[in-house]
Amino acid sequence: MRSERSLHAARATTAGMFAFAVALVAPALTTTGCTDGYIGGSRTGTGPGNGTPGAGGNGNGNVGGVGGAGGVGGPISSPLTCKADVHDPGDAPLRLLTQEQYLNTVNDLFGTVNLDALFPRTDNASQFGFAQGDVDQSALDTYQRAAGMIGSSVVSNKTTLDRIAPCAAGGDQRACAKTFLMTFGSRTYRAPFAAEDLDRHLAMYDAGVSNGGYAHGIELMLRGMLQSPRFLYRVELGTADKIAPTAVKLSGYELAARLSYGLWNTTPDTALVAAAAGGTLSTPAGVAAELQRMLKEPRGNLPVRHFLDAWIHLGDLNSLAKDATRFPDWNAALRASMIAQAGSFFDDVIAQQNGTLTALLTSPTVFVDKNLAPFYGMSAASATAGSFQKIQRTGIDAGMLTLPAFLATQSKAGEGSPIYRGKFVREQLLCQELPPPPPDVPPAPDVTPGTSTRERLAQHETNPACAGCHKLMDPIGFGLENYDGIGKYRTTEAGKPIDASGLFIETRDLNGTFVGASELTAKLAKSPEVEECVATQWFRYAMGRFEKPDVDGCSVQAVVKAFRTAGNDLRALPLAIVQTDAFLYRRPIEVKP
Repeated sequence: MRSERSLHAARATTAGMFAFAVALVAPALTTTGCTDGYIGGSRTGTGPGNGTPGAGGNGNGNVGGVGGAGGVGGPISSPLTCKADVHDPGDAPLRLLTQEQYLNTVNDLFGTVNLDALFPRTDNASQFGFAQGDVDQSALDTYQRAAGMIGSSVVSNKTTLDRIAPCAAGGDQRACAKTFLMTFGSRTYRAPFAAEDLDRHLAMYDAGVSNGGYAHGIELMLRGMLQSPRFLYRVELGTADKIAPTAVKLSGYELAARLSYGLWNTTPDTALVAAAAGGTLSTPAGVAAELQRMLKEPRGNLPVRHFLDAWIHLGDLNSLAKDATRFPDWNAALRASMIAQAGSFFDDVIAQQNGTLTALLTSPTVFVDKNLAPFYGMSAASATAGSFQKIQRTGIDAGMLTLPAFLATQSKAGEGSPIYRGKFVREQLLCQELPPPPPDVPPAPDVTPGTSTRERLAQHETNPACAGCHKLMDPIGFGLENYDGIGKYRTTEAGKPIDASGLFIETRDLNGTFVGASELTAKLAKSPEVEECVATQWFRYAMGRFEKPDVDGCSVQAVVKAFRTAGNDLRALPLAIVQTDAFLYRRPIEVKP
């Protein structure tokens, strides 16, 4: 058959285009934590490049002005230093498109192409830290099959083919194929097509056209391009324009891709490509102006929303299992309501509550539908089916940490977990890396009738193997004990009144007692240490890596300062990051002889 013959002829070229990429992929980090069982990164990883450690990953520590956990009894955090005369953008790992980015890019380039059989739609994988694992043979096979489906879909639709690769009747078809590469091919690769690459790509066209004509030649080129690392990865080489021995400018096209994938999770639009071609992105002011244009579009709130979703591992709910005996109401409909509720809350904070960190952590606003009404002492019949109503729960629920979606994720299958919840606060709101567990960690105490979670975890205070680490987590998590393993409010456990008193130690500005979620979140909302951490978490999310104390101090401090100047408005974070050395530049690539 012509397709098989021409595919074999072109396959060696396609393989060569991809081969170097696997060796360049940054290794995934493994998560450690001093707890029993899972606490850290995302549980799920589906689709190409989505084997992603979540926000709970430990990274390299030294976060948001915060060092490692240090010795018990000593200070945990210390500021990052900024050497203003040293421009070093830090590492720029080669970043594989996430599943969402891949599918969005395909649809923006070609129109809707149904790839559900290969890539079932999933929620965003977290992008904190190193946001990818290794590319294995299964992923390569999936990319190859997807490229085949896209190529066939394009050339079988004359309207689409004429849009991306027009060629007048009787015209020089090979010249048309070359024009296709220089125009649509450049958009696919998110950079101008290098002249030296033309012959290599046209070889695929020649293999196809000899066995099926012009359309088949275009199809083979598309198949090859969609399997190329230049498409699947966000390749950045930088320019020859040095601003310091350790920093070179990125090209306008590379900055356009950083902006577009950072804000919209898709390929640059026509305006961004024009800005790149016209040199508008050659200055920090030009980058800021283009970002402001993007933020004013309807999808301008997407970056902050995606950040918040990923930060609390919202996508984990889809695959989260619970003990059916303990939680008989746990089902797909309830999970869907929790996800939608969290999204409605985040959207409300961003659009209606000035996007402030204070609102995120302390807002009494709650969105309730039929499935979630019982969580708030309401009957299902009192809620509107299929829609949410906005209510206020002053003095009980307070912000992000009391969302059922968050609480259910930070729990075990059969019960809530002060450990998981306290660890989240330590690592994600204080940016403190906890030390790894000792090798002789005892098993978790069994659940016994009449014994509360707090009573069972009392051994952490007396067991030397546990106390050093758990005293940093458990007393924080106890403040959320009014919420069970799926986030439903309660006042008793095991027939006893809930004790929601908690304690902070080993912090810069939070040390002391509190009672319940409202006091816990109020303390967090007033903490400069939390402000720094949230800004640092944005740095991690936006840059796809963890910061280094000897390199990224200026960039992180600039984001923190901008965040504070804006009154801790989360919406200020995108502009803050694009003005940093870490975003605008990269280290020069050293070519060894």
